[in-house]
Amino acid sequence: MAILEQIRTKGRWPITILIAIALISFFINFDDILRYLNIKDTIGANVGEINGNAVSYQDYSRRMEYYSQVEQILYQNQQNEGATERIKENAWFSFINHDVFEKEYEKIGLDVSDVELLDLAKGANLSTIVVNLFADPNTGQVNWDNINFFWANEDGDPRRQLLINYLEDEIIKNRKYEKYSVLINKSDYINSLQIKSGVADRSTNVEFNYIVQNYSAERDSSIVVTDKEIKQYYNENKNRYEQTESRDVEYAVFSILPSGEDFETAKEKMEILAADFAKATDARQFAIANSEVTPLAKYYRKDELNSDLAEFAFSATKEEILPVYLDNYSYKTARISDIKDLPDSVRARHILIRYEQTQESYDAAKNKADSLFNLVKANPSLFIVVAMSNSEDGSAQAGGDLGWFKDGTMVQTFNDSCFFQPAGKIMLLETQFGFHIVQVTERGKEMKKVQLATIEREIRPSQATLNSIHAMANDVIVACEKNYNKFIEYLQEKGIELKKENQVQRAATRFGNYSEAHELIRWIYNAKINDVSDIIEIDSRQQLIIAVVTKIRETGFSPIEDERPAIEAMLRLEKEHEAEAEKMKQAIAEVTTLEELAAKLKIDVKQSVDGTNFGSMYISGLGVEPKLAAAVSSSEENKLYGPVIGDMGVYAYSVTTKKIDEGYTEELERNRIIRMSANKSFYNILIKAAKIIDLRPNFF
Repeated sequence: MAILEQIRTKGRWPITILIAIALISFFINFDDILRYLNIKDTIGANVGEINGNAVSYQDYSRRMEYYSQVEQILYQNQQNEGATERIKENAWFSFINHDVFEKEYEKIGLDVSDVELLDLAKGANLSTIVVNLFADPNTGQVNWDNINFFWANEDGDPRRQLLINYLEDEIIKNRKYEKYSVLINKSDYINSLQIKSGVADRSTNVEFNYIVQNYSAERDSSIVVTDKEIKQYYNENKNRYEQTESRDVEYAVFSILPSGEDFETAKEKMEILAADFAKATDARQFAIANSEVTPLAKYYRKDELNSDLAEFAFSATKEEILPVYLDNYSYKTARISDIKDLPDSVRARHILIRYEQTQESYDAAKNKADSLFNLVKANPSLFIVVAMSNSEDGSAQAGGDLGWFKDGTMVQTFNDSCFFQPAGKIMLLETQFGFHIVQVTERGKEMKKVQLATIEREIRPSQATLNSIHAMANDVIVACEKNYNKFIEYLQEKGIELKKENQVQRAATRFGNYSEAHELIRWIYNAKINDVSDIIEIDSRQQLIIAVVTKIRETGFSPIEDERPAIEAMLRLEKEHEAEAEKMKQAIAEVTTLEELAAKLKIDVKQSVDGTNFGSMYISGLGVEPKLAAAVSSSEENKLYGPVIGDMGVYAYSVTTKKIDEGYTEELERNRIIRMSANKSFYNILIKAAKIIDLRPNFF
């Protein structure tokens, strides 16, 4: 959409989230994607079909490339958990959106205008896409300076333009979906008769006495369910047995974990390192050089550390060392590298001078910053005036005032300058945002804080351990000879757990609790029933899996033979309940009151606690019994009724009082119906109708 380019102004604003966009240097091409995903020789293939439209391998890969670039920008080129799967799913949904949802929008002329897009992007009615991106993660408040800076900044960076296009598309996509949802939810016609009937049902509250003949846990051997009854029920309710393609899998898993010997070896090495650590004159530099995880420069309050670490940090001397301890799969130790009295928050003001990525711009900004620094240092009273006329961010309007901020909120250089220097001192420093002339105006209450030098070393399986685990898995393959029965026998003989994972989907990216299972899923969908796999590595090669496909389900209707046991059990239960009801019916015919019936059946009469109406699902003192609630709400007072076949037993009852709730109005009933309508989901309906075929696991 060109409209957002046209509304960008020359004004400059602060940005804390997306400024890194202008600093990122990356280019990712099609070959990179192919190498990354290890995909070869697939040109001309299709990865799926949506609404009858084939999705080619090339088109899908290009779409993945696009979302890869967006991902790189949004996460500033850093590794992000789940990035690969998110890229794949975003790329796939873009085709679904185009071939399914956009087709529906087009039919009814649903669109988003340029004016509407402008309002959603930076106006009074911000899109949730914009809110989520520009909100402060701590407060949830939208940072308008960031929003204005982002849309206004014209730096000619093609990567910014890519992100702008992405955000515009996402805003439009989200808005169309919202509009369509509203139309669907408001499409139901609510007539006056429906409302009046609903009011009558839900405003009439009854209280009643009842008896219940609870169902027996023992099965009645005299009751028989015939094949004809099973087939009839299956045919009459066939839609209940519609299924999607899936597989059931049994498997053995061998986890790549360090052995006890590996733990001992790692601890011995850590103890040797700790001895050197204890002698080091500069604990922090030693930790930085020897820890697998770089220690943070942060100064901690006592309540920010776990109890054991806190006790050490706030009682030991700088010369003492925390004894080596085990934390999950890492050995750790620590020393105090520094102690300071620091506030938890400070208030500061600054003057920001930005520069472009050229030497000329950098030199000009540096000269300007030096000049202004000398000016305000000589005459601090000019700080506000100089900030208002020179600072290149939103704080200029407030004389550079940044307000109060907590330790760790700002970038490291800026943060340390503010927290480690006294109030009133004027400083000149440089960050990735530019040159800052900074003055701390107020400091919070100071307290003791400790900086820790920590050393962390992960415990990894040795080569001997790896060989042993692989050998155990290989022994299974050799012993079972790819035979399912022998596979089961061997696992039982060796006491190896047999696990099960049912209804594994073709497009699954995980297998049970394990990630990165693409190779396993591909094998599963190429296997036949009772095929035994080779050793397959999943979960970042941390798990060795040997799998067997035990059941194959194809898209369509579940065969009657698969459903027979469940149908037979259900029909048998129904017949047993009907038999219990028939016994109560015969007893009711011989009495006139609930009390007489209770005496005859030797059952106590119980009383409902709260009012029940036609819309009640839950009855106090009983639980969920919708059939009983519906029955009592439409019954007359002081008459014996029954039997009612409920979920927990067979009931007989007598209504004692009926009360009309005058407060339940037609407006309340209308709102209830609207809320129920809002729960209807068109998403699954459209997806199902599109008959989507997802073949991506064959390629990716």
